[in-house]
Amino acid sequence: MSRHLQSKLDRLGPAELSRLEPVGFDSNRMRRDLPPLQTLVAFEAAARLRSFTLAASELNLTQPAISQQVKLLEHRLGVTLFRRSNNQIELTEQGEHFSETVAALLDNLSESVHHLNPEGGRSTLTVSLLPSFASTWFAARSGRFTTQNPTIDLIVLSTVACTGFGQEGADVAVRWGPGGAQGVYEEKLLEEQHLLVATPEVASSLGPAPSMKDLTQYPFVHDTNFSEWRAVIELNGGIPEEYERGQYFGDASATLAAITAGQGIGVVRDVVAEHLLTNGQLVALPFEPVNGPHAYYFLCPKGRMDQPRVCAFLSWLRAEVYSA
Repeated sequence: MSRHLQSKLDRLGPAELSRLEPVGFDSNRMRRDLPPLQTLVAFEAAARLRSFTLAASELNLTQPAISQQVKLLEHRLGVTLFRRSNNQIELTEQGEHFSETVAALLDNLSESVHHLNPEGGRSTLTVSLLPSFASTWFAARSGRFTTQNPTIDLIVLSTVACTGFGQEGADVAVRWGPGGAQGVYEEKLLEEQHLLVATPEVASSLGPAPSMKDLTQYPFVHDTNFSEWRAVIELNGGIPEEYERGQYFGDASATLAAITAGQGIGVVRDVVAEHLLTNGQLVALPFEPVNGPHAYYFLCPKGRMDQPRVCAFLSWLRAEVYSA
């Protein structure tokens, strides 16, 4: 703290200092050479959300209060944490590194507070999932996590956005892709296959050993997010152009719903169709599947990997994958 600011603070009485604490002043500034906690909380929110306005909304404060707390923190540390221009903020290199430290510090502090109760306090875990994965594979199993971990409340965010553990506030995520995420812990959970499926009624009408030509009597239901249906047809001796007739959906859940409703046959991913195959609403037709190009990965900031709620969730995911 500068001598000029220190001198001004020394002239303030208890009442004035009390009024300054909500915006980040540390009235007990001689106790320890650390920034006030309020400034760290404000900085972490602003860094994570990349916005003073969003941070203010999250913390139920005003935007000027967040800005002031960040300025106080910068002054206390003697470094610039944000570059400010045209009502936008961007973390400096020092700010980027410090935000990771502060986020881990606040996460660990929060986790410790949750476990102060000797009987075990409640905690929450916010999980970011792709909508297709959330509404199928995960939804069919999530009840078992709750049963096994009754003190952890799950908050599931369904989004196709690439999670940065930022504005959406996710603690952990499961994402589909090639792997190789940077700056986070990553663990492969599930590989996938693309296979031809139909309802039991449609499958029965095709007979026990249908040919690819037999399939052309039904409309083909397509998931426009994937082109592997062509590879499945070619692998089994068909001509993809003969299967272009039918319906096209830009969502895996809608594709599955149409096939389950008897609208036709289609190529689906076994991971998202597994619950329907298990309960008999769909059956896999007797043709060779094709391996998918990507897999599902668990992602988590490295600083959170030792948190009990994260460990419990990852252990549960592993058990579900290995038992599948």
